[in-house]
Order: sequence, then structure tokens, then C-alpha cells
Amino acid sequence: MKSIIATACIAFMVTSLMTACSDEKETVQAEPQKKVESTLTPAEKQERLEMERLEKGILSYRESFKGGDYLISVLTGTYEKTNESSGEIKAQVKVENVHDDGTAVNLSPLKFWIENEKTKQKVVGRALPNDAQLYNSLPQGQSIVFNVSFLIKDVKELDQFYLYIDSKNDPLDNVHWKLDNLEITQP
Repeated sequence: MKSIIATACIAFMVTSLMTACSDEKETVQAEPQKKVESTLTPAEKQERLEMERLEKGILSYRESFKGGDYLISVLTGTYEKTNESSGEIKAQVKVENVHDDGTAVNLSPLKFWIENEKTKQKVVGRALPNDAQLYNSLPQGQSIVFNVSFLIKDVKELDQFYLYIDSKNDPLDNVHWKLDNLEITQP
């Protein structure tokens, strides 16, 4: 009987020690890990930001996107204040017909809008081509440069606007251009 009691006591102590050790181990694992300081150079950080931007489909001025019908790039963006609380953003857009079968393309199916990333303000724009005939029938291999105008009411966060372009004929898969460094022009 003494041996059974002694065995039970030893088993109880061993179980208690194992439980205590496993609780301590879990506590050690639950401590937050310290962040390791980044050792990236400024050039590497910039490259990483560029990669993240491209993964999100965000293009900069003069960067192009090619679909089946169009090669599109946004060349510049300007802002003109019309009064205290409103203004006009103009984006200069270049579109090239990239058909490989000699077909002319009509650019009128292209839809343009800008959206403020923070406020989600969305404004539809209108194309202002200098040559309506060329805009409606752009020959293969040729390009046209034209302005797109957007009338905006809230001008507080001009650096948050992105230009979206899409077409039912040649969907652009949510590609958009950051309208940063908007050049301010006088009326």
C-alpha cells in the first residue's frame, strides 16, 4: 500500500512539473517578436514601392498600357482653379491603334473618370480631341494626343486623384494612372 501511495505521489509531482514547464514554454512563445530594422538602401526601398505600385495596377505619367485595340498612356495632368471651391483637372492622353490587321479603331467607346482615393469622389470626364475625324477612325499604327476634362467640386486633396480609362471593346483590367504633381495653370 505504501508503494502505491509513493508511486501516486511521484506521478503527481512529475505531472505537476510537466504542466508547469509546458505553461512556461507557451508564455515564452506568446511574447511579441521584436521587429528587425530594415537594412534596405533608399534605392531598394524605392524599387520595392515601385513593384507594389505596379502590382496594384497604378501607372505614372508616360507609362503605357496595351490592350488589343489601344496602347494608352497619360502624358501630363494639370489643374485650373475656376473659383474658391471648384476647378478643372485636364489630363493629356495619348492613344495608339495597335491592331495588327490594319483595322481603324473608334476611340468614342473609351470612358474616362477620376476618383479621389480618400474621399471616393468619382468624376466622369469628357474627351476633347482636336481632330474628331481621327478620334472616330484612328488608322492602324497611328496615335492621337488629346485632353480629357474633369470638373471637380472638392479641390482640397488634389494629390489623391487617379485617372481610370476603360472601354467595352478593349477592357483595361482596372489599370489607372496616379495624377500627382498636377501642374496648376491660371485661367
